Amino acid sequence: MKAIRVLVFVGLLIVVALQFRTCLRPAMTGQPAPELSASQWWNSSPLTMQQLQGKLVLLDFWAVW
Repeated sequence: MKAIRVLVFVGLLIVVALQFRTCLRPAMTGQPAPELSASQWWNSSPLTMQQLQGKLVLLDFWAVW
C-alpha cells in the first residue's frame, strides 16, 4: 500500500514538472539572464554576469518565515 502511494506521488510530481516546464519554456528560451546583483556572497567575491557567461549557475532561494 505504501509503495502505491509513493508511485502515485512520484507520478504526480512528474506530471506537474512537465506542465511547469512547458509553460515557462517559451518565455525563457534564448533570452539572456537579467543582471545579477547581491550585497553578500557566501563563498566568493561578487561576480558579474560577464564572469558567469557560459557557466552553469544554480540559484538557491530559501526563506524561513
